[in-house]
Amino acid sequence: MRFFPAFLLAALISGGAATAQAESSQAPVRPSVRVVCVEAAWCDVVAQIGGADVQTQALLATPGIDPHDLTPSPSMARAMAGATIAVVNGATYDDWALPFAASAPSRIVVASVAGWQPGDNPHLFLDPVAVGKVAHVFADMLSHQPGISASAVSARLEVFMRELAGVTGSLAAMKARHDAVPVAAVEPVGEMLLRDAGLAVLDENFALAIMNHAEPSPRDVAQVDTLIDGRRVRMLITNPAIHSPQIDRLVDRAQAVGLPVVAIGETLPPGQSWQGWVHGILQTVEQALGDGGK
Repeated sequence: MRFFPAFLLAALISGGAATAQAESSQAPVRPSVRVVCVEAAWCDVVAQIGGADVQTQALLATPGIDPHDLTPSPSMARAMAGATIAVVNGATYDDWALPFAASAPSRIVVASVAGWQPGDNPHLFLDPVAVGKVAHVFADMLSHQPGISASAVSARLEVFMRELAGVTGSLAAMKARHDAVPVAAVEPVGEMLLRDAGLAVLDENFALAIMNHAEPSPRDVAQVDTLIDGRRVRMLITNPAIHSPQIDRLVDRAQAVGLPVVAIGETLPPGQSWQGWVHGILQTVEQALGDGGK
């Protein structure tokens, strides 16, 4: 067995520790901004722009949840209060989260950014114009965080805006093929996309009543029944997060006359990007329209 003199062993230990300390001090510490969103769709948008500079958490990521009816938990409040940047849709959709976001250092209330007014559709995450505005606001907010490269954020924003342009291009192409095609909806979750694609929702009053958990008027009920029974619309749009005997009755009537029933959800499916989700919705609607055009 070989023995090292005590002074030599001490020198080796101290030298190794000094080297490790030097290497540790030279290793770059990448900043990470914590972003908490209520909806998964908004978290995906900010994650694409933030890249490795952000850590995101969506409070609602399970399909089938209706934020209007949600009772928030203490853990949701703590998560949003601990965010560097909080993102809330607002517009009466998830207003229960607004007090939680108030304690975050920075916050985005989408309704304010988008210029939402009472009576407008609150599903702003399916409005390409609103999504583009939020993308720019978030990119600017992130760029001013300590240690964040503004040029890198700008580059990722540019990539996302090109993807968004692809969505708006698809909508314009659909409008050229199917402008003014009439459809019915049990709830207006995808109304902005349908509008931009040129489709006309004929039972808007009925759909708004269902969204607001109000009883549709007999006149509105009779109107949607007539539209479906007479096949005066090309499809019935449903929201899988909303269930009621009245909706089931409409679905049965649509299926009885051979009318396509298309589901448009309000939660980003796990593993999908925002633009992939929207392209999938548009493809489903296009297939339901078939080759008949108008």
